[in-house]
Amino acid sequence: MLVITGFTFYHSSDFETAQAAIDRQTVDCLTRGLTRDEKVGIARLTALHDREGLAPIYGDVLARCVVRSDQWDRRPQLVTSGPQLLSQHPEFRPMLNTSTMELARRP
Repeated sequence: MLVITGFTFYHSSDFETAQAAIDRQTVDCLTRGLTRDEKVGIARLTALHDREGLAPIYGDVLARCVVRSDQWDRRPQLVTSGPQLLSQHPEFRPMLNTSTMELARRP
């Protein structure tokens, strides 16, 4: 006897639209959910081009921002989007400029 089992996954456009909206909320939270100290730390690490140092900070913030468990599977994309959005944040730009200037003054 031969038994064939299959699974079909159906993703409607409504599901994809809802998922995209939830991901946008999560990425927005990655910016808004940062404390001032976290922003200063990110500015320093960004000025140093230390991507590995950013991972723990965004990992902690992502844990506070995740809405659905399937977002953990998209963690790399979400965490990459956070710094891109943060770089346009008006409060963050002066912090980044200050960190860059401090780095330039080092002997």
